Amino acid sequence: MKVSERGLAFVARHEGFVASAYRDPVGVLTIGYGFTMGSRLFAESWRKAHGRALAPGDRISRAEADRLLRRLIDEEYGREVTKALGDLPQHRHDAACSVAFNLGPRALQWRWATALKAGDVKGAADILGANYNTAGGRKLAGLVRRRQEEARLLLHGDYGDGAATPVPPVKTPGAPSGLLARLADLVRALLDRLDRR
Repeated sequence: MKVSERGLAFVARHEGFVASAYRDPVGVLTIGYGFTMGSRLFAESWRKAHGRALAPGDRISRAEADRLLRRLIDEEYGREVTKALGDLPQHRHDAACSVAFNLGPRALQWRWATALKAGDVKGAADILGANYNTAGGRKLAGLVRRRQEEARLLLHGDYGDGAATPVPPVKTPGAPSGLLARLADLVRALLDRLDRR
């Protein structure tokens, strides 16, 4: 499964583009949209183009960073998402790719992902929105916001871009199934019609 254009824009917006290599809050040399030598594909690409590892003062164009971001998400992080969580609706795949890109593929083994894999989407979103927001032992406002927005994307398909996303209803543990679920859907549809009058 591939990241969507909206998913790619979501990650790019949260990472932010920086043309010159810099040290992130925990001291890791970073460039572009949060690229580090910790990414196998980025490291291979950078070494192939420059003959060496990323160094202070190095620069990258936005066009090259855009191309690399898509490749890294689809070929490195997205593959890990599919391997760990299986086929997901597009918005959930995109949310999980954002998490894996920012926290590393190991995050796909954490509690939020375990809940998602078990089908507890609300539980996964609740865990994700409230955790994994520190760097170097400090809670960072940008990470708090990112986790909350990833949780909304996971649960509601909200990419934060103002466009609506059709999202299937979330099944919660203990929710009615079979005939009761169909009856609940009919009641909701009738109530929706009455609200429109």
